[in-house]
Amino acid sequence: MTIVFVSVVLNIHQAGVADELYRLCDGNFWFVETSNPEGDNVKGGKSEDFEKRPYLIRISDNKQAEEHALQLIRTADVMVYGAAPLNYFIERVRTGKLTFLYSERWLKQGWKNFFSPNLIKQMFVYHTMCHNKPIYLLGASAYAAKDFNLMGAFGGKAYKWGYFTQCADLDIDCLLKAKSSACIINILWCGRFIDWKHPEVMISLAERLKNVGIDFQINMIGTGCMFESIRTMVNNKHLEAYIHLLGAMPNEKVVQVMQVHHIVCLTSDRNEGWGAVLNESMGNGCCPVSSFEAGSTPYLVKDGVNGFSFSLRKENDFFEKVMWLIQHKEECMKMSKEAYRTIHDVWSPKNAADNFFRLSEVLLSGNKITITNGPCSKA
Repeated sequence: MTIVFVSVVLNIHQAGVADELYRLCDGNFWFVETSNPEGDNVKGGKSEDFEKRPYLIRISDNKQAEEHALQLIRTADVMVYGAAPLNYFIERVRTGKLTFLYSERWLKQGWKNFFSPNLIKQMFVYHTMCHNKPIYLLGASAYAAKDFNLMGAFGGKAYKWGYFTQCADLDIDCLLKAKSSACIINILWCGRFIDWKHPEVMISLAERLKNVGIDFQINMIGTGCMFESIRTMVNNKHLEAYIHLLGAMPNEKVVQVMQVHHIVCLTSDRNEGWGAVLNESMGNGCCPVSSFEAGSTPYLVKDGVNGFSFSLRKENDFFEKVMWLIQHKEECMKMSKEAYRTIHDVWSPKNAADNFFRLSEVLLSGNKITITNGPCSKA
């Protein structure tokens, strides 16, 4: 089988799956990078972190590489189309070959997004060219399939997908034993300090935990436009002993920090397409309390099994879920272990690639799919 993956840039959330697909295809896998890999497009690593991958084709300002990419788009058995110029998707659709659209949700802001020029163009192509063709959705959000269904697209042709981070083979029992011996509860928040990630929610949490006499500390990793306002809030509310703003740090250090925390909080609203920090923290033994509006939460978090989801719209929901975990330390450790297993065994790059390869084989042969859980199960 030959597979080509076309997207704006190869980053840390795709590289693991790409490595595994290259292995599964015996080298007949290519990742076509359509933009210059600089600036905000590169998540979790610099462009040189990925440039030595044997399957990577960079076509920006390179006519010869683009011609090679177009030939692969026309001839590969399977194509995955991510965030890339629409002409590559159109070129592929014309062939009638098996194609997957890899997408987060479009309607993050509801009906306002219907007026997005890019969405209008994509839906025009879908409704004029894709009906009755083997075009499927890989939904990198638990809400992606529903959004597309509202636009009359991908009915019965959507599969679960996401962003995938590496998950090490940890001695999880040993790691959790070390955590259980800690004198205080360590709570982690990690992300950009911007409005729709709601870092201010952690200030409210700290106030309430302090008022009921909990011995805890909250560490917040990241930077952003709200960083100074959050710092001011911490100081004004005299929470300096409880909340530590750690700033930006390299991914390797973030992993180390995650491994000494009991609880991780994801407080984003519906503008969070996925939220890969949830993968990373669960894969390092943190028990999540995660907003169900974030695209990854319904796929990754099973309430009361490997963590909790909560509603930003319910005043006490977040505090009560965190408080329950603090008061039930043994159950928190059990959920942390299940959280690790969820990422290591189900939502890992290897399992995602294995399932995608199986799904592609089944769709190419006309047989029925049997994947019932995790990546490439029905959305």
